[in-house]
Amino acid sequence: MEVIQFRKTKISRNREEKLNVANSEKFHDALIAQYQEMIKEAILESETEHKTRMDIGKLNAKLKIIYKAAKYDGLDEDTISSLIDLAMPTTPMAA
Repeated sequence: MEVIQFRKTKISRNREEKLNVANSEKFHDALIAQYQEMIKEAILESETEHKTRMDIGKLNAKLKIIYKAAKYDGLDEDTISSLIDLAMPTTPMAA
């Protein structure tokens, strides 16, 4: 096993790879949380009349932008779609 030395500290290559994976997973989780917030905000901004109506055109435009940005940031389509589905209000609103 190769050993890397940094400032009198030895870290094995295997340990370094585990740290990289952990950091990558934390970044991915943070990215998902960020997009969850953006989707919720888009929904709230599209609600009108005390949450009794939804401006579907406005919401669709906002979600398209979020969707494109999320794909660019590396989130897969299924993850993005799931985030949108989970954030949508469950009570029916008039369009």
